[in-house]
Amino acid sequence: MTPAFTHSMRVPFADTDLAGIVHFANFFRYMENAEHAFFRSLGYSIHPSGSGATGLAAYEGYGWPRVSATCEYKKPLRFEQEVCVEVHVLDRQAKTIDYGFHFLVEPHDGPVAVGKMTVICVRFDEEAKRMRAVDMPEAIRSKLDSVS
Repeated sequence: MTPAFTHSMRVPFADTDLAGIVHFANFFRYMENAEHAFFRSLGYSIHPSGSGATGLAAYEGYGWPRVSATCEYKKPLRFEQEVCVEVHVLDRQAKTIDYGFHFLVEPHDGPVAVGKMTVICVRFDEEAKRMRAVDMPEAIRSKLDSVS
């Protein structure tokens, strides 16, 4: 399966334990960072406040909370390793996106971890004073469909 996007990074020391191995919780941050970079590659920011400084398209009032996130660990990821986080759009419904993430290091002999995350498109309902799931904007849907 061809990834929709690949985000590369070097593992910082602060993300590791005394053995130099990445703490499991950091994989969730890496998935989120890759998702944000993917959205930027489509010309959008994941949050309206991010659009002003970068010139990316804004969609005021929309949010993308997580409704599910998992990660399966295969091998240790270590300090200063260069890791490529592949972002796969596994499914796109009117309101949700299911992502898959493969964490790869050289030499590629399989992923060091595999993650999944489901996000839902919401808007804040001023009258009810809460978030409500809504269909994602057509511009975003069409860009997601073109890369998945």
